Amino acid sequence: MAAQRNLLQLSLVIHAVVYAAVIGGLVYLNQVTSSQFNWAGIVAWAWGIGLAAHGAVWIMLRAGSSSRAR
Repeated sequence: MAAQRNLLQLSLVIHAVVYAAVIGGLVYLNQVTSSQFNWAGIVAWAWGIGLAAHGAVWIMLRAGSSSRAR
C-alpha cells in the first residue's frame, strides 16, 4: 500500500511540474503572438481543474490510508 501511495504522490509531482512548464511556455507564446486575447489563461484554468482533482484524490487516499493504519 505504501508503494501505491508513493507512486500516486510521484505522479502528482510530475503532473504539477509538467503543468508549470507547459503553462509557462504557453503564456510566453501567448504574449509573443497575440497579447490581446489571453487564451493561455483558459488552458491554465482548465488544466488546473484537472490538477486540483488529481491533488484531491491524493489527499483523500492519503487520509483514508492513515485512518486505516490506526
